[in-house]
Amino acid sequence: MSKNHLMRKTKVTAVFIALNAEATLENFINSFPKKLVDEMILVDDKSSDGTYELAKKLHLLAYQNPVRLGYGGNLKRALRLALARGADIIVDIHPDGEYKPLCIPKALAKVREGADLVLGNRFSSPFSPLQNGMRIWKLIPIAFLNRMDRFIFGPAACDFHQGFRVYTRNLLTRIDFLKNSNDYLFSFEIIAQAAWRRMRIEQVPVETCYRGRKRGASLVRSIKYALGTFWVRGLYLLARAGFHSKLFKA
Repeated sequence: MSKNHLMRKTKVTAVFIALNAEATLENFINSFPKKLVDEMILVDDKSSDGTYELAKKLHLLAYQNPVRLGYGGNLKRALRLALARGADIIVDIHPDGEYKPLCIPKALAKVREGADLVLGNRFSSPFSPLQNGMRIWKLIPIAFLNRMDRFIFGPAACDFHQGFRVYTRNLLTRIDFLKNSNDYLFSFEIIAQAAWRRMRIEQVPVETCYRGRKRGASLVRSIKYALGTFWVRGLYLLARAGFHSKLFKA
């Protein structure tokens, strides 16, 4: 972080991007370590349930998109809101209970040690995702993609395709994340952009809970996402060879 940021109190903001999370939101907020953050922002992506109304009852700083923006589009808005309100560190965790917030203290410690981006790692033991409910048809391709990503982007992380992140203002002001996809691919693009800018990427173990209807993206969306990651890798390698794009500028 810059010297100016260190001269004042570092502001930590948690952002919760939500879509039809009414059934899980209250339990999630009750278990969330509120003392670790200065502000909590929920951005509802025009849910068809009462997510937005419940968020206000729970005294969250709640926003609702007038039209559905998609996963990446909603996260872009959440990050912009957090930055505009002075956040230096932004914790991005889903309010559907899929990722347990026990990992947050370790992730914040990594940032204070100099990390620009902290990722969760579901593979601290090889089969823990399966034990926590991940479908086998997702585990195998994710493991393959992660191996490829470690070869291309470096060994700082093991799990490039999960949803728990901690971003810094330093990272978000040095990359053009608004050019990223409005879908799930956003989260992979921002890792590639961090690697392109040679930002410091760290990881912490994260515990997941894949249960019931909420077990991640569908097969069709997962295939679309996986194919999209190959496009991003290609653009990254081209940029390294001197052929830049909107994601990887000179």
